[in-house]
Amino acid sequence: MIATRRRVGALVAGVLALTLAGCGSSQAGAAAVIGDRRIPVSDVQDGFSDVVPLVGQDAQITQAQILNLLILEPYLSQAAASLGRGVSDADAKLDIGASGVVKAEDVSEAGLEVWKANMANTALQTDRSADDITTSYKAIEAEMKKAGVHINPRYGDGIDYSTFSITQSQPDWLAGGAETPAAEVPVEEAPADGATP
Repeated sequence: MIATRRRVGALVAGVLALTLAGCGSSQAGAAAVIGDRRIPVSDVQDGFSDVVPLVGQDAQITQAQILNLLILEPYLSQAAASLGRGVSDADAKLDIGASGVVKAEDVSEAGLEVWKANMANTALQTDRSADDITTSYKAIEAEMKKAGVHINPRYGDGIDYSTFSITQSQPDWLAGGAETPAAEVPVEEAPADGATP
């Protein structure tokens, strides 16, 4: 009973610390802060609104998954570019336009970043050995840990570096208490046409 109270007390203290940390001037209204890069909640919402029509309602994409891709985008894009497989804004717009569902010019900057992250992730995994893929993701992990990733508790507890997914708070505040797993970016396989993140 005492051990349970201690765990609950530690959990409450941890949530309060995260909440208070999120109140600093650089983090106010932020969904995440990575080093000195700030991702506003509005970017998560814009990215979500843009991507859902592209992948369809059945994909059950969550805002936490969109945030995850926004966090990863510069790392995935840089890693893909270093292999000569870079993804430009024009590439992403062309891919979005090819869907026939959404006009590329109607997609927000955040939606474009999410799509670039998806395309760069696919580029990192296509026609490469498992060892080479692992090496790329280990380098990304090291860069992210060096920068420091702080997630707004509304979206999750932090990053699980073994899957590059956002770990979910209990309960999941965005799903009304239902447990929803986050996207596992490194092990995700894109369809042949590259249409979904």
